[in-house]
Amino acid sequence: MKVDDYEFYAESFDILDTTYSKWLEEKTSLLNSMLEGKKIIEVGCGSGLLIQNLPDGLDITGADFSQGNLEKAKEKNPHVNFFKADLGNKDSWINHSNSFDSVLCSEVVEHIEDDKTALEILFSLLKPSGVLVLTVPAFNMLFSEFDKKEGHFRRYSKKQISELVRKTGFIIEESRYWNVMGFLGWFFFIKVLNMNLKKSSNSFFASVMGKFLEIERRIKFPFGQTVIIKARKPL
Repeated sequence: MKVDDYEFYAESFDILDTTYSKWLEEKTSLLNSMLEGKKIIEVGCGSGLLIQNLPDGLDITGADFSQGNLEKAKEKNPHVNFFKADLGNKDSWINHSNSFDSVLCSEVVEHIEDDKTALEILFSLLKPSGVLVLTVPAFNMLFSEFDKKEGHFRRYSKKQISELVRKTGFIIEESRYWNVMGFLGWFFFIKVLNMNLKKSSNSFFASVMGKFLEIERRIKFPFGQTVIIKARKPL
């Protein structure tokens, strides 16, 4: 994974922040509800957008491979500790083993060629009984030129990522697809029309997506743009 791929991803995430603020609000609310404990690390924190939306009172750490992203994240979150590490290199995480109550890793593992190693690193960071909150892009049928530009090696079905998480040693407590309208929008704008994220962004679609995400608080659908997993490291 190249540094500029991470920075391209962070730029895309900032577009989602400005145009799809309701999407960000719903996503962070859902992820926050799954986190446990006080000592939290976001692995692959990018420019710090999710960290910026975590609840007050937590002991938060951020880690990323890109120095540029870490500098942006620190500007947004001066109270947070950050360090540089590579999710494809176990040696860069040795000093942080068994350190965290929860690990948040959102839209990162698909950027790592050896996703098995990536999950093993996430496992190592958690204290016994700690929680992993993981999101990845769903359905390989949605894989597009834009995915390639973002540095994605793959997208996942819920079954595929769940099997990988279990084989790493986690106990899965929740797994679901999320963001049905995002699935439909990605398929039409990105996959069929081959538009980039910036060109495909519009306030009307963002509004419709936001309303539908409110429904998804109560109803889990059998497909979506994202797979979300909560898994626990055994005692």
